[in-house]
Amino acid sequence: MNEFSLPLFAYGTLRDADLLAAVLGRSLRPGTIHPARAPGFRAVHYPNRIYPALVRMPGAAAEGVLIIGLSPFERDLLDAYEGDEYRRGPIAAMLADEPELHEADAYLPVIAVPATADDWSLSRWQVKHKPRVFVNEVAEVARLREKLIAIRPN
Repeated sequence: MNEFSLPLFAYGTLRDADLLAAVLGRSLRPGTIHPARAPGFRAVHYPNRIYPALVRMPGAAAEGVLIIGLSPFERDLLDAYEGDEYRRGPIAAMLADEPELHEADAYLPVIAVPATADDWSLSRWQVKHKPRVFVNEVAEVARLREKLIAIRPN
């Protein structure tokens, strides 16, 4: 199994359907995104950011989605979008309706973020920040996509 065959566990703003479609340049087909959770993790506020960080927390379970079927180009695009503040790494995740653990990639913070940081909420982000940042995020991802296409075609 190569690294591109792992599903992606999204726990933050990529769970927002509008933002995810803007980043990928397409809406996901039914059956490619599934409610999930990551046992032993929590989504907390990344220090001084409006975005979350996934941190280890025994007994917790971060809510999210598993996304399957991303192309290598889409993985590169997501890596560029997440930037230098995150690294893609493997974690264990569970589909909402299954007890089995699945290996998945997730974007993990590159700095130590305390597990005691405040909980991060997608619904709060959507109300408080999305209306203000969405247009800029879409413009930034369009620039990233053009840059990547110049380096390597879809």
